[in-house]
Amino acid sequence: MCFSATASFTASFTLIGAGIYCLNIARGLEKPYWLLALVPLLFGLQQFLEGIVWLNGVAQCTNSARSPALGYLFFSHLFWLFWIPLSCYAVESNLIKRQIFLALTFAGALYGLSMYTPLLFTEGWMTVVLTEKSIIYKTVLLHDQYIPRKLLTLIYILIIISPLSAASDPYLNHFGFLVLGAVVVTALFFNYAFISKWCYFSAVFSLFIVYIFFRKKAAANKIISLPD
Repeated sequence: MCFSATASFTASFTLIGAGIYCLNIARGLEKPYWLLALVPLLFGLQQFLEGIVWLNGVAQCTNSARSPALGYLFFSHLFWLFWIPLSCYAVESNLIKRQIFLALTFAGALYGLSMYTPLLFTEGWMTVVLTEKSIIYKTVLLHDQYIPRKLLTLIYILIIISPLSAASDPYLNHFGFLVLGAVVVTALFFNYAFISKWCYFSAVFSLFIVYIFFRKKAAANKIISLPD
């Protein structure tokens, strides 16, 4: 499978359109599903930034590639760590699970800040390498000298997968399995460019959220149409 600027921009525009569709449906639902509805749209923005990284890298404009790369890493290293647990918290009805998801939201935010913030102020801690089919983001993390990178990655995955897997909404469980599948495929075949490939697969799999909102809209319409 070849990844390129074209692949990133195609995914971007598709996901942004999907996110707009989900947001329109989320407005009519009882629970605050708008956080989940934004996931495809925001993945689309992330992929758009990577498309710019591709273009700048091909043109060998390494300095101009830094800003979109940092924008991309904002999502991968910080944003998703708190947005996914927060999205689960917003629609969860079980009180104990809500408390756990809220704790994961704060834990994800702190963990993400500890990874991402140094990249903004220490230029040598983030470099971008372009190969024929991949973008490799090489980063230095504050935790590297204390914790193995594999364990850091495991913590990252658990913060994102746990709330999706434990959510009372079965559709969120299904989405969690898809994201976990993206992790497994990336680790097995694209580990050399884990950040870029995993986010790309997760972005594509986030189109499942369109199905979630399609089903919820159908269920809501069915309830409305029932006779008194």
